[in-house]
Amino acid sequence: MYQPLERITPEQAGISSRQVEQCLRSLMHDKTEMHGFMAARHGKVFAECWWQPYGPQLVHSNHSLGKSYTATAIGILCTRGQLDLDERIIDIFADEMRQYHVQPYDKLEQLTVRHVLKMATGMERNPMLNDDWIGEFLKQPIVYQPGERFLYNTSGACLLGAIVEKKAGMSLHRYLSENLFDKIGIRADEFVMLRFKNGYCAEPGTFSKTEDNLRLAMFYLNDGRWNGEQIVSDAWMHEAMSRQISTEGNGDSPDYCSGYGYQLWLSRIPGVYRFDGGQGQFGIIWPEKDLVVALHQGGLGPDGPQITLDRVMDGLMTLVADEPLPEDPEALASLCAFEQSLRVPEQAANTLPVDPAVFSGRYAVTGGDADADPWISVSPGTYNFFRAFFEKDKKADFTDFTLEIDEEKCVFTADGYAEFVAWFDGKYRMHYTDNPLPQVGDNCSTARYTDANTLEITIKWMHSWFENVIRFEKTDSGLAITTVKDRLQAGPMRYSIHHAAAVKQTV
Repeated sequence: MYQPLERITPEQAGISSRQVEQCLRSLMHDKTEMHGFMAARHGKVFAECWWQPYGPQLVHSNHSLGKSYTATAIGILCTRGQLDLDERIIDIFADEMRQYHVQPYDKLEQLTVRHVLKMATGMERNPMLNDDWIGEFLKQPIVYQPGERFLYNTSGACLLGAIVEKKAGMSLHRYLSENLFDKIGIRADEFVMLRFKNGYCAEPGTFSKTEDNLRLAMFYLNDGRWNGEQIVSDAWMHEAMSRQISTEGNGDSPDYCSGYGYQLWLSRIPGVYRFDGGQGQFGIIWPEKDLVVALHQGGLGPDGPQITLDRVMDGLMTLVADEPLPEDPEALASLCAFEQSLRVPEQAANTLPVDPAVFSGRYAVTGGDADADPWISVSPGTYNFFRAFFEKDKKADFTDFTLEIDEEKCVFTADGYAEFVAWFDGKYRMHYTDNPLPQVGDNCSTARYTDANTLEITIKWMHSWFENVIRFEKTDSGLAITTVKDRLQAGPMRYSIHHAAAVKQTV
């Protein structure tokens, strides 16, 4: 049942309001765009802010932070005696072993749930997450002895979700809803968990509120208890937040070389643990200080999320004193005013006058790249990972569209149903757009002319850091379309660029 978390001043939590404001200011660096931040001590929130138009009620992409939700479901099963971490994968997926004609061999026979949970499958590379991702996992060669070597493995984390569904006889989302969310105050009907095409819930496809992740961190801080109920055994929680496998040599940052527990990271500060998702979605837990921080952002990898993590830990968490500080009304007023003033920088307004009739009309796409579309996209390589979750009754490809333009806005309608309202003044206005992922359709779109022959629409998907720029350039035969999707990776992989062409249709 949902019960609001109590609010206190930073001073009551043992840190000055001025220091909290200084920390928040430091998070607004040039390698990230901050979206949401919450901090709590002794179960009480002492700092919270969102950079408008992001807000407390908006669910946000978690990426791999969703692994910690899946691990918690595993913990509940183990606590109830429905699962043993030493059960073998080939036994749980015996039907799939036959379906995909996988022959057992020594190392595969030794692979257990525990090995998958701590990212120690013994594989040399990650299996593909395609439509047959369970088969891909089972067929991926195990080269090293399971349990001895760390390899970050998102496919394995998805397999854990499938294990929950097999053992519980219900979807991962429903299992978490009934056995965790309803108890710790997460609104299950608002928490989004996308599904693979084989029907299994997808841990990389979770979207939650910043407060949801704060509550999950508090749950771990409390050793699996909430309102006096032991939902996950404290023994399992202690294992989850212990070094289960060494991650030495895993990159340059001490925060990724300090060890791994059960689908969470150990940090460079001893006794600090972390839920961690791509582009810097964090839930940070410090049991000794009874302190948690949760945040959503769009950090430019690899440095952006690490800068944010450093500034949160060094500029706030390590400075929290054991006892409350004297109240400072002036500093608190300054902090509150600052928190209320925060906004994501808006787009530049259009300044070039172009006759609306130049681009207005109905068009048919005549060819181009599969991802030359307006939908949300994350592409670690060349494949749009979110296509694995597209609804079957929605067009994945961009086939036709209309542009209806006046002096204030451009209404761009794709495939006859997905309407984007893009404003020429550059200001963000929330608008819901149906799309192949209709659960996460809120966006703020803007439009401008870059020259007399080019219209540019920017779509900011508000449940994430995803941003698309679609350029329509006049040609002799119609329009040349360029879709630029932000991967938020430094260097030449920063953007994925796709091309298409369209011809104007007569009415």
